[in-house]
Amino acid sequence: MIARGVRSARQITLLFVAGLVIAGALLGGIAYLVGHDAIRGQIDARIEAEMHSLRHLQKQGGNKALLDAIDEDDERGGGFDYVLVNAWGHRLSGERGHPLLATGWRDAVFRDDAGNGIPVRALTAHLDNGLRLTVATDTAPAAALLRTTLVLLALALLVLIVLAIGCGLLFERAIRRRLDLMNRTAVAIIAGHLDSRIALSGHGDEFDQLANTFNSMFGRVEALIGNLRQVSSDVAHELRTPITHLQNRLERALEEIPPGSPGLETVDAAIGDSERILSLFSALLRISEVESGTVRRYFRTFDLSAQSAMVVESYSAVAEDKGCQLLSDIEPDIFVDGDVELLSQAMTNLIENALNHNGPGTRVTLVIERCEDRVALRVTDDGKGIGEADFPLALRRFGRLEARRNPAGHGLGLPLVQAIARLHQGVLELQDARPGLRVTIWLRSGGATD
Repeated sequence: MIARGVRSARQITLLFVAGLVIAGALLGGIAYLVGHDAIRGQIDARIEAEMHSLRHLQKQGGNKALLDAIDEDDERGGGFDYVLVNAWGHRLSGERGHPLLATGWRDAVFRDDAGNGIPVRALTAHLDNGLRLTVATDTAPAAALLRTTLVLLALALLVLIVLAIGCGLLFERAIRRRLDLMNRTAVAIIAGHLDSRIALSGHGDEFDQLANTFNSMFGRVEALIGNLRQVSSDVAHELRTPITHLQNRLERALEEIPPGSPGLETVDAAIGDSERILSLFSALLRISEVESGTVRRYFRTFDLSAQSAMVVESYSAVAEDKGCQLLSDIEPDIFVDGDVELLSQAMTNLIENALNHNGPGTRVTLVIERCEDRVALRVTDDGKGIGEADFPLALRRFGRLEARRNPAGHGLGLPLVQAIARLHQGVLELQDARPGLRVTIWLRSGGATD
């Protein structure tokens, strides 16, 4: 079970690598201890067998037979060292460098003729006739074998660590690649590309099963949103025609009403209301058309700098009539791929919002510039602005912060600009200009791609 604090793919990978290394170290340690005990057991068994043989030989042939067997073993190099003393402590056999040991098992050091220390495993026991015999064997070869085993286990652990890290990195990379693919698809859908789907590897593994589940969910979301858009579009289509007829009848009725009649102002106000309703339906239809992506077929490469200059020139008089100032800072020769009319409409919407929602004396600036691999289309004003907490509401359909600022508005200006930005694979960004509001559309440098 994964710990509660482990969240990322790297942490999970490191956890498994650490677990594998610890398991390998534990297994190596256990193998070393088992090997050590096995070698010690074999040495003790040999010594016990030799002690038993000599004890039996003494019982059968006496002390002389025991001494002859010890001397014979020393001459042929049987691998044992002996110390034999009588009841009075006189040494009957064994080198001077071999110490006298108490009865039982002992790990000791014997000295050879050159005075070098030799580690031994020794067993001392009492024999018949008051003799005491020590049988010892050199443990240096066994110690060397254990050291070699320890070195091999350390090398194996090192190889295991390297392999575990390598496999862990491959495991992490595989997980990240599949998760990144899902994340990019989700981000694309959030950005408005509802037809995006997670590509399957074709292996039918758990990731493919999860991707199938997500794709089914994305398809359901796309269908629901598509139905909602279609309903909005159909309602707008169906209502626009009768409202247009109603407006025509009202206009004809207005012509037939004599000047000064009591109902003249009422009919005129009704005509104004119908015009605002038609404007609302037109905006809804325009947003639906943009979000559907059908206008992509009109994309072409055009000079955004020149088009922006034309928009500023056409709205300069409008700004002067409102007592405002419209400025521009346009970097020349910036070309993008997109729909000229839609991007022009986005600029006009942003300029109109800045002019309509602020009083006389406001300065509005349109900026077109390159920023590394992107193009910034920016409209900034020094008016009242809106708080950062109200940015989501400003981008929501019919999200009007202060209806009293512009009673004729319907809260679809910025949502339409956002839909246009997404159509061009761009991003709409709102910032507090302090004072005023800064709205930026980030477009891909060199144009948007389908």
